[in-house]
Amino acid sequence: MIERKKYRRIADYEIHSKVDLLTSLLQNQQLELEESHSRYADLYDYAPVGYLTVDEAGNILSINMTGAALLRKERTFLIGKPFTDCFFQIDQQTFFDYLQVVFNATSKITIDLKIGDTHDPLSFIRLESTVISDKNICRMIMSDISQLKRVTNLNRDLLNENRRLMKELFRIQEKERRMLAYELHDELGQWLTAIRAENEVILNHTEQNSIISTSARAITECTQKMHQVIRGMLHTLCPLLDSLGLIDALYELKKQWYSYYPEIVLEFRLEGDLTTLDEQIGITVFRLIQEGLNNIYNHAEASWAQVSLSRKTIDNPLVDFLLLKIEDNGKGYDTNQQFTGLGLVSMRERVIAMNGRLTVRSANSEGTEINIRLPIENLDND
Repeated sequence: MIERKKYRRIADYEIHSKVDLLTSLLQNQQLELEESHSRYADLYDYAPVGYLTVDEAGNILSINMTGAALLRKERTFLIGKPFTDCFFQIDQQTFFDYLQVVFNATSKITIDLKIGDTHDPLSFIRLESTVISDKNICRMIMSDISQLKRVTNLNRDLLNENRRLMKELFRIQEKERRMLAYELHDELGQWLTAIRAENEVILNHTEQNSIISTSARAITECTQKMHQVIRGMLHTLCPLLDSLGLIDALYELKKQWYSYYPEIVLEFRLEGDLTTLDEQIGITVFRLIQEGLNNIYNHAEASWAQVSLSRKTIDNPLVDFLLLKIEDNGKGYDTNQQFTGLGLVSMRERVIAMNGRLTVRSANSEGTEINIRLPIENLDND
């Protein structure tokens, strides 16, 4: 009997010890859980972006402290309120259309919304949303992108201003080229004609085998070469687009090419309506082709070159554009290496000024292909 009581006391002690140990473990786990919950709450509430959940009607179900701060409201006030009621200038239809897309999607959907005047501290937000399908709840990440939008708009305005200045620069450059061409033709051309006329008088009044006659014939040859040089300069400075039009001016350019570089085959492919282009885009296209051909002669070591120009007209005139391709079978170059030539830089500047796009495809021993796309609508509206 005594032994039985002794064993019972030992068993009770062991049970109490185990209970105390389990209680201690549970308390420690409870403390760890509370600390973890506290850390999670801090991370959730004070994250750099707003976290919130909304239902299909757009009502806010939960929101962290950062989100409440972005909305400039107390969190308790926001719970149960429509999300769109938090803003004065939000496009409600756009938001609800977005919400409908989110609840019908299986992946994250993002949208940028204007919620205030551009000069307001909070004017744009970005929402990134996913759906908890089994609960019909949408989780949103809300970010303030007002500064990003302001910088983006500023960069866009600077780019547009830069394009406008470059376009004006090229316009002035063409005007100066025309003035120089007219002066060469009217002034220097007339003086050369006078020199040739006077030289003919000298030739007619001197003996054929005299020193004076020999010098006079040399002067005649020099003036003829100067006339050829000036004629070439005139075509370069002023391609006569006004009188010939773009197509005829290009064929005249091809004719000049064969007179100077007969060893390089040059082919032209022209498609679409190229006769109704305005002067500005006509000059731009001509100068791009002119510079591209100069690059081929100076750098490509090619035996063949081709210029393809086409106008693509789609039903909507706002997407009317020109496609220009200049290609050769020359030595090519590594496009990853820095190219020191100014010709391609000049072409790129002209394309940028016209709100176009230029790409280059080339490789060693595989020739070069320059592709240019120029929108016509922007040029017509300027």
